[in-house]
Amino acid sequence: TVIATTVHPLQVLDGRLPETEHDFRVDLVATPDGVRRCRRVRASRPPGIIWDDLTDGQIDAIPVLAGLRSHL
Repeated sequence: TVIATTVHPLQVLDGRLPETEHDFRVDLVATPDGVRRCRRVRASRPPGIIWDDLTDGQIDAIPVLAGLRSHL
């Protein structure tokens, strides 16, 4: 599985960023300037949404998440 996202060019950094347990890296980032392949350091990714890390307010603010939660 390849995970890609779109970002503003100012969001692309070459340095290391702090990561928490629920963070994971993407494989590709697309900006208006082009597509960049990202280096994957951690091999594992979460199996899906980590519901315990989200508040009810966060879930309710994102209709897709609210819809998914209603099917649990």
